[in-house]
Amino acid sequence: MNNIGPRDLQLNTNQITGNTEGTAIALSITDGVGYADGKPTDEVVCKKVSVVCPDNHYKSVTVKVKDLKIPLTPELLQQSGGQKKVKFKNLTGKFWRNNAGEYILSASADSLEVIQ
Repeated sequence: MNNIGPRDLQLNTNQITGNTEGTAIALSITDGVGYADGKPTDEVVCKKVSVVCPDNHYKSVTVKVKDLKIPLTPELLQQSGGQKKVKFKNLTGKFWRNNAGEYILSASADSLEVIQ
């Protein structure tokens, strides 16, 4: 008998953002570094964009964006009062379990565009 748990679920754009377009409100952006042998490296491998999803009860999630040249910057966020509406391309998610036994959503996207 197969035991299917939260880690086996693959979430789509609508399930994460609450809309089929993949839009959310970006609040911050940082560099995401790679890991080797369980330790962080100096290599930037993604952009980590923290968002809230108004169409999904304002759930917050951090999305790892693979495209390092996205048009969203910390300066742009600061100039616009700390938030920008964005649209993710190929947004997916899955759950992982941390050391405390809690399930955490891990979301990733190929890219994003700034909407307003």
